[in-house]
Amino acid sequence: MPAIIRRTPAGVISTIVALLIWQFIGSFGPLAGDSFATATEAITALAGLLTDSVFWAAVGQTLHMAILGFIISIAVAVPLGLLIGLSRFSYRSSKFTFDFFKVIPPIVIIPIAILAIGPNITMGVVLVIFANVFAVAIQTAYGVRDTDPVLLETMRCYRFNVIQQVLHARLPSAAPQISVAIRLAASAALIVAVVAGLVGGAPGLGNLLMRYQSGGQVDKTYAVLLALGIFGILVSRLIVRAQRRIIFWTGR
Repeated sequence: MPAIIRRTPAGVISTIVALLIWQFIGSFGPLAGDSFATATEAITALAGLLTDSVFWAAVGQTLHMAILGFIISIAVAVPLGLLIGLSRFSYRSSKFTFDFFKVIPPIVIIPIAILAIGPNITMGVVLVIFANVFAVAIQTAYGVRDTDPVLLETMRCYRFNVIQQVLHARLPSAAPQISVAIRLAASAALIVAVVAGLVGGAPGLGNLLMRYQSGGQVDKTYAVLLALGIFGILVSRLIVRAQRRIIFWTGR
């Protein structure tokens, strides 16, 4: 294998290959035509959108819904999961309810949200919270309940109170599971914020995507999809970097 290929990051190589396949399918494949944009057309359209104030306004609205909903979800779900995990009765009595709500897709409550709130940013924030709060809370409770019982018994023997047990044993033990839940919640927040505009009519990239698609602007439609993929990768990488710095004792 040539040295230049060995030194090239694997992600760059796979991205180039994916773009070449996309270009080939769009140019010569069965999908070639006016309804399918090639990779070069989508990239060119994305470059044009970078100077469009409407695009950046939509980006800001989507990030507003995703970030605010994500922060509220974590602020509510982690303490709630901690309290549930500390009590065996609370854990057993609430597990079914939380498992029930966490598997309901947010898209199915969009009609209710539109009627109750309206197609606006607040609706998007509520959908993001609904998508994340139950999953993060129950995952936090799992982590708290999974704390080493020998460690807890040792701390009780040394007369550590409940708060000390939480700070020095339960939270460090649950942190890896909480971090996984937060990483998934960050991705879900962005997805739900886009769906809120795509299906529910809330402002943002989803709404802009629908307008481009309805107007027959195929290259801009694919450009927005490309931008969403880039944003998703950036969010995931940021969360992973923060996780490695904060939860350093996991070794991952």
